[in-house]
Amino acid sequence: MYYAVRRKLLGDLNPIEQFPFYMRFLLSIVSFVILSCTGKSTTIEKTNAQPNLTDKNGKFDPSCEWCGANEAPLDIDWKTTIAGPDEAGERMIISGTVFMKDGKTPAKDVIVYVYHTNTEGVYPKKGDEQGNGKRHGYLRAWMKTNANGQYQFESIRPAAYQKHGGEPAHIHYVIKAPGQEEYWLDALMFDDDPRLDPETRANVPNRGQLGSITKLMKNENNVFEGKRDIILKDF
Repeated sequence: MYYAVRRKLLGDLNPIEQFPFYMRFLLSIVSFVILSCTGKSTTIEKTNAQPNLTDKNGKFDPSCEWCGANEAPLDIDWKTTIAGPDEAGERMIISGTVFMKDGKTPAKDVIVYVYHTNTEGVYPKKGDEQGNGKRHGYLRAWMKTNANGQYQFESIRPAAYQKHGGEPAHIHYVIKAPGQEEYWLDALMFDDDPRLDPETRANVPNRGQLGSITKLMKNENNVFEGKRDIILKDF
């Protein structure tokens, strides 16, 4: 009779809720002690560590060969340096502005991820690369646009692939706007590249809408400078 009245008043409770209050309190204390002893915690720490893109056997197996914006560290700025002073090659600075889809409003906090080859036309590696750095090498970096939508990186001018006879030298771009998935842009190429013949120029796509060929000019410090503005994709 007692249990019938109890079910009518309280309804069907799950097994834990059926325990008296003091029993539930004791269970909470026991759980806390177990977690403390095993060293496990429900606190999530924010770090600059890159995501684990390995399979169950510990081998690198990314599902996306060009991705990389999601691997950005937390402390990135709107400008960065990719190639150190000891990296062989002609120094180069690329800058630009990222706009909202209206083509006028600067887009703030957009992650711009770039990577490119060295002077030998390969993606060099040191052996400690993480994530897609295992593919893209160490000549890569991330920027987050400032309030004016600006980004800038300094590096060395890349060489064309040695194993691809017709493809011009280029810099890969990946974009990630707040609240959107990352996506690739057409690679940035150089106007004075002899491999960029009229036929190739005529077939250059325009994913990014403001052009993917830049004209490099040397500044007073004998450093090449180029520009690439971008309009965000309309999702």
